[in-house]
Amino acid sequence: MSTIELLIPADVEVASLDHVSLHLPDHGFPNVTKAKGTLGTKLPKRNPKPPEFGRLFSTGGPPRDLVTDSPTLVVEGYAEQEQRARDLCALMVAIIEAAGRSGVLGTEIVYRARATSLPGNLPHPQVPSHFRFTAMISVDLRRKTA
Repeated sequence: MSTIELLIPADVEVASLDHVSLHLPDHGFPNVTKAKGTLGTKLPKRNPKPPEFGRLFSTGGPPRDLVTDSPTLVVEGYAEQEQRARDLCALMVAIIEAAGRSGVLGTEIVYRARATSLPGNLPHPQVPSHFRFTAMISVDLRRKTA
C-alpha cells in the first residue's frame, strides 16, 4: 500500500481576515478588527450597525498548478460616510496586494495578489444606513500537506 501525499488548499478567508485585521488599525481604521467584531465574513448582527465595518469572503477559484490555488476574495467596506467606505475597501485591497509582494498572507505563503475589480459603490439593500464599496482580488496561495 502506497502513501498518497494530500495537498490541502489554504483557508484564504482565515488568512486574509487575520492579515487585514492586523494592519487596518495602523492605517486609519482602529475600530475595524476581528476582535471588535467589525471585520468578518458576515455582516455584524447588532443593530444599529457599527459606524464602520468590513466584510471579506471567498467566492472560490481555480487551482493554478499542483501546489498553488488562485481563490478570489470579495472585500467590502461599509461606513456611514461615503468616502470612509471607499477608503476602507481600497485599504483592504492594498493590504492584500502588499501581502502578495511580501510573500506572506496571515500565516500562508502567497505568491501573488491581483485586484480583478477595484472599489465600486454598490449599496447593500439590507444595510441602508451605510455606504458600501466592494472590490475583488485573487491571491495565489500555496497548498499545505496533510
